[in-house]
Amino acid sequence: MNACIKEISESEFKRLKIPVLFEDELTDRTFGVLSDGKNIFKLGWQSEIKPVIKWIDLALCSIGIDLIFIIFEFGTGRVLKKLSLDYYFYDTKIFKEAMYVITELEIIKINITDLAIVGTYSLPDYYERIEFNEDLITIKCIDDEIVNLD
Repeated sequence: MNACIKEISESEFKRLKIPVLFEDELTDRTFGVLSDGKNIFKLGWQSEIKPVIKWIDLALCSIGIDLIFIIFEFGTGRVLKKLSLDYYFYDTKIFKEAMYVITELEIIKINITDLAIVGTYSLPDYYERIEFNEDLITIKCIDDEIVNLD
């Protein structure tokens, strides 16, 4: 699937009468529309970076930005999982039957079959990268700290 986010002005965001995936009226400074050409949604966020979109399958999509992460049905806009993150969102990776929500100081593991959180892993320092091997997941943090997950 292909979808993209186009930034819009705050006034256009308020004027558009389309479904909202997420917003915070008090803190949002950046606004956008997410579309695949058929479906369109609006969202607002704090920072000036773009949200990270990851497809889980042909129907489910995830978006993470700042301190928010959601999994939703793209065809309906129905939010199936919404996380208010403790640390700033970095990225999302899918490995085997799990989605890894990566924040600056924590990794959240979600089962992609039932969307249940199956693990939360605190990091000793800021996240740098993650490597997936057959039996081991290695997370490298700043200052050469290593965390291994089974």
